[in-house]
Amino acid sequence: MQCLLLKFLKISFIRCCIKIPHQPFLSYLLILLSFLALSPILVVIRNIY
Repeated sequence: MQCLLLKFLKISFIRCCIKIPHQPFLSYLLILLSFLALSPILVVIRNIY
């Protein structure tokens, strides 16, 4: 489960990097947002297993 989430994150992150290479601030913001969104999900998954 975690591996799938990480793979999805990597793919979306790479896509974002390709889309907005001239806007580093936006890409950093997206990385932060995705991290904040995924960290509680990962915690929940860890608590379940």
